[in-house]
Amino acid sequence: MIIHHCLGCGKISTNRIAGDDNTYTVATLVDEIKHIDVAIATKLQHQGIRLLTQKDKQNIYRTLYGYKFEQYLR
Repeated sequence: MIIHHCLGCGKISTNRIAGDDNTYTVATLVDEIKHIDVAIATKLQHQGIRLLTQKDKQNIYRTLYGYKFEQYLR
C-alpha cells in the first residue's frame, strides 16, 4: 500500500499498488521515508500503519520483481 498525506486538508489515505504502476518508482518510495515528519509517522503508527524501512527493501524488491530481483537492479 502507498500512503498519501494530503498537504491541503491533512487527510491520510491508503492506495493499493496497481499492476500498471511504475515498479521502479514504487521501490524507491522507501528511500523517501527518511524525510517523513515525526508527527505524521506517529499518527500513522496510531492508525496501525507500519512504515517500511531500508530493512524491508529486499522484501519489497522480491514482491515487485520475484526471487531473482537482482537482475533488475543493474
